[in-house]
Amino acid sequence: METRGIAVFDVCGTITKTNNTSDFIEFVLRRSSLWRYGLLLLIRVLSRLSRLPALRSACGRDVWRDRQIALLRGYSCARIQELARLYVDSLFRDERLNEKVLDAMAREKEQGKTLCLVSAAIAPPIVEIAGRLEIEASYCSELEVNDGCYTGRLATDLLGRKESVLEKMAPGTDWQDSSVYSDNADDTRFMMRFGRRTLVLNGSPAAKAPDASDSPFDYLVNPPAPPRYKDVHSVNERTVGWIYIPSLYYLISRFHREGLLSLFFREMLPVTLAGYLATQGDARALGLVPLAFWMFYAIYEIGGLINDLSVKREASGTGTDRIAPEVRIHASLFVAVRLAFVGLLSALLSLGAYPTWFFLGALAFCLVVYFLHTLILNRLRLLTFVLLKICRISFPLMILAPCLHWGMLIYLGVILSLLDVPWRVYDYGRRRNLVRTMVPTWQIRGVNVVLLCALGALIYVLNGSFYLLAIASYYVVLEFPRMVRP
Repeated sequence: METRGIAVFDVCGTITKTNNTSDFIEFVLRRSSLWRYGLLLLIRVLSRLSRLPALRSACGRDVWRDRQIALLRGYSCARIQELARLYVDSLFRDERLNEKVLDAMAREKEQGKTLCLVSAAIAPPIVEIAGRLEIEASYCSELEVNDGCYTGRLATDLLGRKESVLEKMAPGTDWQDSSVYSDNADDTRFMMRFGRRTLVLNGSPAAKAPDASDSPFDYLVNPPAPPRYKDVHSVNERTVGWIYIPSLYYLISRFHREGLLSLFFREMLPVTLAGYLATQGDARALGLVPLAFWMFYAIYEIGGLINDLSVKREASGTGTDRIAPEVRIHASLFVAVRLAFVGLLSALLSLGAYPTWFFLGALAFCLVVYFLHTLILNRLRLLTFVLLKICRISFPLMILAPCLHWGMLIYLGVILSLLDVPWRVYDYGRRRNLVRTMVPTWQIRGVNVVLLCALGALIYVLNGSFYLLAIASYYVVLEFPRMVRP
């Protein structure tokens, strides 16, 4: 029997610049089910939390992947195949493929080798990618099907089990004349079967590539993947009907997974903690502050909508076109619903003998600043951006004005602003080309909160005030996983 070599390629992180299981599931849910998309965001938040040392051993490495796959339950095979075609269209259109790996595929093909894809990702996107690249053979994790619909479970899982497909490949394979390409360190045992083994290094880790002549691997270095702008056209024909519900406009157009995580852990929890401590453990603060956030964002996103509708006025490449061209938004209805919502909640609080006039005045001030931010197109916009971020992190505390001295409100507002605003301003300035240095924002956050924690300890020793120390310590815990990561 004639023997011949083959060339095997991993897909996620090797051919494509993404994880094709998680990314494809997000692609599906964003276009078909806002409810399931919300569950996906929650699963990803829990996945991030499970990386903490105390929780890591309690959660298997596959559990969160399985939870995401379960969200495909009930989808028909035909529908998923259609979405897989659209998904792969977006990969090619958005240049989410690694050109150096595609060049390697072309070279292997010129040498007469049979190309093959082996991936632990789910089948629909992998099979479609294989078809686009004119690769006949592909092996991947298969979804379980019942009566033409997916059950949300895997029938075959290749995660950590790629060796199981070796004997299924073309008979008569000359393994010493065969090649394999992968970016996954877990594939090393699988790769040792091949005569030529190439580890694909992506982005900055490429600088750490070993330079040992006796290494059993070759190395192929990919440039870092370009940033993905999820906000672009996030308000589209599918999502526009939801934006009239207060706070959902920001959820759809800006927050997404990372923003929700940041909103909850970086804003709502610490501000609620600050209010609870400052009111000497008044349980009302635990309900009033989250309610204030809801009311605040209902008004805040009025300014956001006006800003988004005016994005065409900005210089090319500096603004984000969040609203798809074919979408029409009834701005008057959008504003009226929010004003009615905030007015109703304020009236209910007033009926309970809790005045909200000071908080409503703060909301009106914030809206005026947002309008100014939209009108300004030069470098002065950085000033209005700073003011907006101060409003966003500290103004929900204003609902506690009847319970707190104004000096305490100012003190807490300054603390919260110093802890959260500087890194947001740096990130904004970098995106607007106002800052030239390239420092990861998590490093800025980490250094900032450690310094303020030390200052808080000093203030506590000098006069017994523990507010800065308590809140800064919370942020230290929040940043700890990033500060200790390798």
